[in-house]
Amino acid sequence: MTENVKDLIEEVKNLSELMLDLAYSSVLFESKEIAKEVLLLFNNLDALEGRLYMHLFAASRGKFSNRLISIIDIIGGSKMVASAARNMSELVLEGAELHPIVKEALQASEESITREAVSTRSILKNKTLGDVRLRSNTGINIIAIRRGDKWIFYPNKYTTIFENDILIGVGSSGSCRLLSKLAKGDIKKL
Repeated sequence: MTENVKDLIEEVKNLSELMLDLAYSSVLFESKEIAKEVLLLFNNLDALEGRLYMHLFAASRGKFSNRLISIIDIIGGSKMVASAARNMSELVLEGAELHPIVKEALQASEESITREAVSTRSILKNKTLGDVRLRSNTGINIIAIRRGDKWIFYPNKYTTIFENDILIGVGSSGSCRLLSKLAKGDIKKL
């Protein structure tokens, strides 16, 4: 399957948005694990950026194009968001002491983010998101799944959940706790 620029731009945009959500969560929860995910995602974004530029330079055939400049600007904006997310995560990894007002502001948010690994005992294993209806049954919205080195962004109801998948969910703190129990296999029925 050949790559196209539109799909790569969409992936860069989704990746930078996900990184920002994860970075804020890593700060709020002082989670080095989530902060490490952001750094991994930044490396993925770097690779995507390189592939995008290769496509753009090939398409330009050495000629100036205002249309290509606008694409480069979009890529640059996404990279700035991703860099800010990486910087926040690096603060967490370094154990930097943040001003209490930062945490207060983040805690005032109605949504939390969680990162959960699907265990062999989980009822989520080998089911689609549509089968388990996580959003309806728990209030959690799965925004990404990491499967090995690959990411599935904004998975749909047809996306199957497998053992060892890493689910990234957004929801209330209660729905995040419920996802944790489901992923670990502590809850056997929805």
